[in-house]
Amino acid sequence: MDFVKYINDEKELSALWKMVAIATSDKLWQFNALQKAVSALRAPTSCWLKVDYIFDLVDWLQAEGFPVNTITQQLQWAISIVIDVQDETCSRQLDYLMRANALIASVHGFGTDQHRQHLLLAVGFATKLIKMSLKAATMTAPENMRVKAVKSTTVPHDSKSGAILQKKISEAIPSTTIEWAEFAISDDVLDVLDNSVLESSAISLETILNPRLSFDVLSSLIDSLQDVGLTPLCFPLLTLQQVLASRLIGLKPLSVFVSLKILKICQDLHLLKAADYWSEYVKLAGLTADTTASIKVAAATKHSLPELQEVMLMQMDVLTELNYYPMARQCLEAAASCGSGTTLMQERLLLKRARLALLEGIIPDAFGYLNAIPKTKKSKKFFAEYITVYADTLLAAGECSQAARAIADGIKALVAKHSGMEAQQLDILIATLSAKHACVIAQTAQHGDLTRTEISSLLHESTARLVKVGHVSNAFDVTRIHAKYLLHYRSNETSMHQAQLEARCLLEAACEVADGFLQEVFSVVKSNDVQIPAVLKAMQIKLDHCSLSLEMLEMWTKNFVKQSVEKSKKDLVQVILEEYTEREKPESVIEWNCLCRTLGDATLCNLLNIEKQMKHCTPALKSRLYLLLGKCKRLAYMKETPQEESSRATRAVQYSTGSQSEDLDCGSNAHKVPSMEKFKMVKQFIISQQLLIDASNHLQEACSIALDGKCLEIAAIAALDLFDLHYNYDEKLAGIYLALYQSCQASRVLYDTLQGSMKNAPTTTLLSTAMQVLLNTSSSGERTMPKLYSDELEQKHHAFRVLEVSSQPSLLLRDLPSNFTVIILQHSADRSYLYGGVLEKPSGGKAVGKQPAETSTQPIMCKVETDAKRLEALLSHARQLTEQLDKYLQQSAYHGQTFVMPDEISSLLLEYNELINATDTYLQPVISRLSKALPSVDAEQREEECVVLLADGYLLELPLEKLQAFDVYSSVSRDFSLQVLHHRLMSMRKDGRKGSGRSESQNKKKVDKKAGTKSAPGRAVAAGCLPVPLADVGYLADMHAECPTIADAMRTTLNHYHQYTANWEGFIGIAERPAAGAWEAVLADRKAFFYCGLEGLAAEVAPFKITQLALKECLLMILLDQGHTRESLLRTSRSHASSVDTVTLARMLTIAGVGCVTLNYLPASPAQNATHIQALMTELLENCRSAGQATQQLNLGMLVPDQTPDSPGQQGSGTAYRASACAAFICYGLPNLVLS
Repeated sequence: MDFVKYINDEKELSALWKMVAIATSDKLWQFNALQKAVSALRAPTSCWLKVDYIFDLVDWLQAEGFPVNTITQQLQWAISIVIDVQDETCSRQLDYLMRANALIASVHGFGTDQHRQHLLLAVGFATKLIKMSLKAATMTAPENMRVKAVKSTTVPHDSKSGAILQKKISEAIPSTTIEWAEFAISDDVLDVLDNSVLESSAISLETILNPRLSFDVLSSLIDSLQDVGLTPLCFPLLTLQQVLASRLIGLKPLSVFVSLKILKICQDLHLLKAADYWSEYVKLAGLTADTTASIKVAAATKHSLPELQEVMLMQMDVLTELNYYPMARQCLEAAASCGSGTTLMQERLLLKRARLALLEGIIPDAFGYLNAIPKTKKSKKFFAEYITVYADTLLAAGECSQAARAIADGIKALVAKHSGMEAQQLDILIATLSAKHACVIAQTAQHGDLTRTEISSLLHESTARLVKVGHVSNAFDVTRIHAKYLLHYRSNETSMHQAQLEARCLLEAACEVADGFLQEVFSVVKSNDVQIPAVLKAMQIKLDHCSLSLEMLEMWTKNFVKQSVEKSKKDLVQVILEEYTEREKPESVIEWNCLCRTLGDATLCNLLNIEKQMKHCTPALKSRLYLLLGKCKRLAYMKETPQEESSRATRAVQYSTGSQSEDLDCGSNAHKVPSMEKFKMVKQFIISQQLLIDASNHLQEACSIALDGKCLEIAAIAALDLFDLHYNYDEKLAGIYLALYQSCQASRVLYDTLQGSMKNAPTTTLLSTAMQVLLNTSSSGERTMPKLYSDELEQKHHAFRVLEVSSQPSLLLRDLPSNFTVIILQHSADRSYLYGGVLEKPSGGKAVGKQPAETSTQPIMCKVETDAKRLEALLSHARQLTEQLDKYLQQSAYHGQTFVMPDEISSLLLEYNELINATDTYLQPVISRLSKALPSVDAEQREEECVVLLADGYLLELPLEKLQAFDVYSSVSRDFSLQVLHHRLMSMRKDGRKGSGRSESQNKKKVDKKAGTKSAPGRAVAAGCLPVPLADVGYLADMHAECPTIADAMRTTLNHYHQYTANWEGFIGIAERPAAGAWEAVLADRKAFFYCGLEGLAAEVAPFKITQLALKECLLMILLDQGHTRESLLRTSRSHASSVDTVTLARMLTIAGVGCVTLNYLPASPAQNATHIQALMTELLENCRSAGQATQQLNLGMLVPDQTPDSPGQQGSGTAYRASACAAFICYGLPNLVLS
């Protein structure tokens, strides 16, 4: 071009060539123009511009798919230019070196040695840049403007002179991962960085020419570090981003985004102290206000709205990862308020809305947003994200086959677009989607025409692709799913052995990859005080390998023990013949047996090696490691001492230590054992006992770590293994571990109940952010969260305290009253065993009131095999009986029939008796054994003794109180676990000590304010019982005025017992009904509460509201509901009211904090409930019985058809009372509460 010779200034000439490259569409012209733009700059003063143009040339070469060597040569040229600069700033050199090495790493792609090498170089330059800047700012700043760690809230002073102690410069700059995580630059130092008086080594607008580009490069480096498992190296880069965002770029929301990113990484690394600070900062930063102000400023200038919109979407992504959905929605709405922007931005906003709706569980909204996205040509990254969200939405809706088909179609579309341009990014997207497709097929059993071998091959290929593109941690996830898939499909012993061999081979290969990965990570990250997510996944793979090995070893060991016992009873010829026939077994079985013989030592060595690498690991992995170690030692103990050999060894030791001299004196040869054989048996016994001790110690360690880390699933497994170890030797200790196992299982069920109730909420924004964090964590895994939110849950949500399980279960029994007899009935997880136990009699030293005479109860434990199908049939019988009775009552109410004893009720009564007998038969093997330990009480103690049944969720659906073994006791109640029972009792005692709620003096003042009323007479509390103030009782009856029978019965009873009920507050009928929502306050503001109505409590109060009510002040709640009238059926059908079973309702009220819940076991008619009101009031008020005694008395009385209660104001109640023979009462929680 001739115009070139007329331009003398090389910068203008270079800029002109750059404009030519942009303007032309010809590829050759673009390449030549970019080259000439670079070559035109020859003066030393133009070196930085020359490097910028080289970067532009590299971007063009990379986009056009040029060879890697060609691109790296250009970048190496740029690096040499930067290094040769002598007269410019050092900080600018570091910035350009960071960008150049980041580009080289990106060109080589994930999974290559060059990528890792240049990634670390770029990170090193960035870290050096921030350190130099902090050092320069610290040296330049005044004495009171020093860099301070976020936790250092006070400046240190000299103890004598009081002078301020200045830190050394080296001490002010962080050096370890924890120091970087807990580090924030003070505003004073940031102000110093703003000044231009600093030396050239500091960050400023003069040294960092393009801060936003540097910020984006740092973001890509941070993402790469997380992908390759080097997350601890991110903190200096994030600090550098903070400086760039807050001072050089000057965008506050961008600085908030960096703080959110730091919080997320702190949580990922389990740096809880640092996470507490950053979470508080995020919560108190005023995100909405800052965002609104930034939008107003941007709207005035018009030029930064797209940038602000992008930042808000970045904030939303991090908040979503943190499970802060309400805040994420605020950021999304702020981004939308910036304007619709381009078509791509509109589509992105719709996709973000769909993803957030999916995470919040609003599936229809998610589909609506996805369907609103136009079916036009999209970018490859956006298309992959769209396919992922669409597939996840289909999976959430249960459309598994459609999800698999959608992912497969998306992979085909991406493969068709695969070319030289952006090939590496496409490889990563294809590998990720392929892995998701294979996992969906394997996990949902949506195989279609694929065979088991083809699915296994698909999973294997997906793993190989992920490893190839460098996403090793994701490959570990796919490998775990692959192993579970192989182990799931097995029909017989041979196929099971084959599946175990295949899965173990797969995990063994993954362990080799994990070892190499860990070696690479630990060669860079020297600190052992952080928990890197990718490292944890590698450890998880290694533990999975050991777990499968122990599963195989356990099967082989049990078979070995069985065969050893059988061989001792057979002659030599028969044994040789059986060994010969074993050679004809399939090869897989033979290989399996040969492998299992050596698995014990190999697995133990692997576990010990893992233990050395897990000094600083999550509680979930630590506890699992010790669980596997305990299991390994336990299996070794079983192998060393088969049943008969173990007993022989024990007898030999007793003989050798206790009666050896006697045998020598007597000269008897009857009991003599050869000395060599005796020595072997003694040695075997010592080894076996040491293995038993080691196994117990490891399991106890696993249980303690798991409970501290809220890993209830692992704690439950460890507790059950400890029970199996000890129940033949120490039944007292075994009972403690059985109670702990039940407590862990019950807490998990309560957690699931809480989650289920919250999912039915109309909108998740009703929940606090802390509750959102809790509900979006798994009940089986560890539930760690920042202290700020755990404190909020502790203060505002009683549910959080109910879910806790004590790490010292042996201390719980000491606090129970001495008149409690605690019985545990608990199934194993697979329902193959039923465990039973009578715990040691509590001392009851802290119980309120006079203590009853103590009765000695020796703990006793048992374990019997059960049939899961038999239990399922029993539960089906109970559910069908409830459904049939409820259906009959609905028909009777709808047609206006009076509730009498027709043939239908007679048949239901017969079925109910059959259910009781079937329950008694099912539990007989356990109850017959436990009955030996139950205290034999006389007539006086009969009124004091309280039997508390702690049963699992299956048995709680059965009429346990009707068992014959409990007929002699005056009080039989039930609860979910010893931990829950203890929590109820401690809550009541804490309430009494603190004086929370209404104290006795406050109640008296309240009574005195009522004119014309007099307080209830003093009532003596029986020994072992706890008082509930009579002056603080509330009630609600027939709120919709749909059943005069219940309203009349309640008024009659209140009038009859006016001396006790004069100060009660409540509402009867629609005329007295409180305003909407006000009666919930009545429910939560009383020590005792009676609810007498139709349908169920969940029909009046939504489940999510029940669990959110603060009912810790409510000690006693009596529910007389589940009845129907024509009006109530029409009302509930119109309102679509919730319906929950009695066990779930009791769980929800327990979560809310109620101390004792008494309710109907079966649905009851309004006439029955009216009778029950009068009967319960008679027992509780007139006879002064406890809640447990009252319910048991009614249960025993209801079995007598001709018994008619002498209730006040009840005419012709005999028929109604006979109808109650088909009903029963159950009492959850503290049975020894007395209205006094």
